[in-house]
Amino acid sequence: MDKLNTGKISSRWRNRMLIFMAVGVLVTLFYSIYLLAFSSDKIWFFLLEQQRASLELSSSVVITVIVSAISLLCLYQVSRYKQILRKSVAELYRLQIRFVELDRSVYLDNGTGLANRFKFLEMLDARMVEGKGNTALCILDLDDLKNINDTLGHNVGDQVISIIAQRIKLSLERSLQSSLYTTNVYRIGGDEFAILIMGVSEAEDIAPILNQLLKNVRRTIELSGECISVGVSIGVSISPEHGECSDSLLKKADMAMYKVKESGKHGVAFFKPEYMRELEYRVRLEQELNQALINGEFEIYYQPVIDISTGKELGFEALIRWHHPIRGLVPPDDFIPVAEQTGLIVPMGQWIIKQVCSDLSLLQVTNPGYFVAINIAPQQLADHGFVQNVRAILAYYSLTPTQVHFEITETTLMNAETDNLRVLRELNNLGIKLWIDDFGTGYSSFSYLHKFQFYGIKLDRSFIEGVVDSERSQNIVKGICAMGHALKLELLGEGIEQPEQAEFLLKQGCYKVQGYWYAKPMSLSTLNMWLASRKENSVIETIDQPSA
Repeated sequence: MDKLNTGKISSRWRNRMLIFMAVGVLVTLFYSIYLLAFSSDKIWFFLLEQQRASLELSSSVVITVIVSAISLLCLYQVSRYKQILRKSVAELYRLQIRFVELDRSVYLDNGTGLANRFKFLEMLDARMVEGKGNTALCILDLDDLKNINDTLGHNVGDQVISIIAQRIKLSLERSLQSSLYTTNVYRIGGDEFAILIMGVSEAEDIAPILNQLLKNVRRTIELSGECISVGVSIGVSISPEHGECSDSLLKKADMAMYKVKESGKHGVAFFKPEYMRELEYRVRLEQELNQALINGEFEIYYQPVIDISTGKELGFEALIRWHHPIRGLVPPDDFIPVAEQTGLIVPMGQWIIKQVCSDLSLLQVTNPGYFVAINIAPQQLADHGFVQNVRAILAYYSLTPTQVHFEITETTLMNAETDNLRVLRELNNLGIKLWIDDFGTGYSSFSYLHKFQFYGIKLDRSFIEGVVDSERSQNIVKGICAMGHALKLELLGEGIEQPEQAEFLLKQGCYKVQGYWYAKPMSLSTLNMWLASRKENSVIETIDQPSA
């Protein structure tokens, strides 16, 4: 009995195993056919052939059903995945187009249509890595575009930039040497462009291209009923002569461009090694100026202003001097420009005003009635607290505003912004007397004479030195003096080094003068001795005169 039961159980397990094996084979067969169907169309022909063959055999009904079911399932799955695949392909295509658009927007300047700074740096880096042939890097900066933005508006300024960009591009394409070089133009800043010229052999080779570009950019632009002319300053550096990395090439092209700005703008300059030495000197000087302010290395010198009709001193012009611990006495022409460029002129100017007022408060104890004239830089006028500081310093030293005169150069007036002009009005209202310094050397003074109640004008030494033997200089000085009298302005001639110059000015009604003929700039202690000496001489002359 037990053997019979054991045999039945074994037979049942065999049947189950056969069923599981059959199912496994069918599943394996299904997925194999499914994968083949998904990858190739040949399996469909095979399945259809098997289906027709199975229908012809009456004994193969089961096989026919199985094959048909597998075929239907495969058809359904494959059609579904083909739809998914088509959607995926469409989505990938859409993303590809979007990536192209994004790539263009990242590397394209919308305002001009030129490649932008990102593309420029990428191309410059790639060119430096390749290191094949010479590459000229030109940095272009439009001159005084800010004036156009301020007067005609930023919309007009943007249109000007777009027109200039197209002119640069067309000028390079139409130049006679365009077939010899490969050029690319980029807009790398608000009013700044860059040009890469590949295949350059000598700097002189591209000079004609850039000179022609200057002419094309300078052509008049007519916008909003205005005729606009814009200049451009171009600095050029060439690899590998001036550097084999992007940073070095960029820095040196910038140096050359700023050299053009300093020389009058609208021109081309190729980098020279001395530019680097000048920059290093300027950086070192800036550091030393900072330290000089801290260490108290500056001193005020005073040059007397004389009334030649009476021979008496009326006041003084304050001039800063730098006692350098190593180089000795440094003239102002060597460090004032650096102080103005770096912004150090603002704290330095505040120190000058404070020191002058301190000295004047001591001078007026024994010599009342003197005034002191102080030169003011445009950066000081841009300082929002300037007028308030001046008012506070005058109050601290118990001085009246009329005892302090401010001298404003024509350059300051020419570059004066609206806020700066407001500051000048506030100073005028405060009672400080304003002079136009170096009158006649610029071209903006006349337009500002009616905007402010200037106290006087200082005739530039370049006109004074020629009045002895130059009829042209004499006529210029006569004209300035006549205009000054008509406008009721005080006149002061500077740079008097000969008595004949003083005599000529006296005949033109210019009584106030200063110059080496009368006295050189001197320290406060020397000035006190000079004043005491003049008083002594005056007393002696009075005693020597015969009585009535």
